[in-house]
Amino acid sequence: MKFQLGVSYYGNRIPWRVREDLEAIRQAGCTYVVHTFSEQDLEFYAGAMRQIIADSKALGLEVWLDPWGVGQAFGGETYSQLIAKDLTLRQIGSQGQSLPIACPNHPAFRDYLDRWAETAADLGADVLFWDEPHFSIFPEPSAEAAVSLWACRCPVCQELYHERMGGPMPDRLTAELRAFKEDCLVDLTRRLCEKTRALGLKSAVCLLPFESSSTVNDWEKIARIPELDILGTDPYWRPRQPDVAAFVGRAAARIRGLADRHGKAGQIWILNFNIPKGEEPKITEAVEAAAAAGIRNLAAWSYYGAGYIKIGSEDPRKVWETLGAAYRNLISA
Repeated sequence: MKFQLGVSYYGNRIPWRVREDLEAIRQAGCTYVVHTFSEQDLEFYAGAMRQIIADSKALGLEVWLDPWGVGQAFGGETYSQLIAKDLTLRQIGSQGQSLPIACPNHPAFRDYLDRWAETAADLGADVLFWDEPHFSIFPEPSAEAAVSLWACRCPVCQELYHERMGGPMPDRLTAELRAFKEDCLVDLTRRLCEKTRALGLKSAVCLLPFESSSTVNDWEKIARIPELDILGTDPYWRPRQPDVAAFVGRAAARIRGLADRHGKAGQIWILNFNIPKGEEPKITEAVEAAAAAGIRNLAAWSYYGAGYIKIGSEDPRKVWETLGAAYRNLISA
């Protein structure tokens, strides 16, 4: 099976400038590009995105669109205006606090995601990339914090909990509440995949690689979604972390097993941001580990070592060159 290789791209909405980067992406061996499509893009840059998507396809690149930071319920280093305009969409924390993130159960938020998907399809996307769906993630420095700090207790979630569990939502995070939260994220993901399939597009989902009451821990529940095409995760290592190949390899093996059992394509995301100078060879280790585990769809976050954002790599050019060399080695092997 041939490798499908990609990279994410964001921060530039000037089509004639983007074309130069798209050519560099193609020359690096990429077969697809993941364009972020934020709330701001939907409201102000849809026309520019249509041209950028067309230019991507003209170079032979498959186009993925990512709901980058939409409602803050998906991954992304950008702000959400949606939850500022309509405070009723926001998650409510266990202590009654209004949180700057949309509730994945709220009907109005789900309607917004439908409109987002419909626009993405109209602009020419091939794949919709549902990246890291989650509830609000709290730091858990102690066992007490792990059960006392959580979300969401909004009216929608409380009503759903009562309907499904047969009683009022507890104040503390119980095993039943954890299961309820996970099932809500699975339900949202299933709904998004069904919508994507109805639009004639493919669905890809990236699951956060760590266990939390705010994420999906039982990945099998996502893998079983009939309308899902690509299942992935993003095992991003930390600076100076040892044994990167083993770390990435474990995540890749888990994804490969699920993908094979359920007839999906498995995907692994490769870290290409926040990389200290001198640690670029770890990119090659990660790419090779994922490939050795049988993964044939790899993508990197993000273009040119993310050298244009605060979390950029210290030597973004070297990061980009290293990724390109690793990709080309896969193609030629």
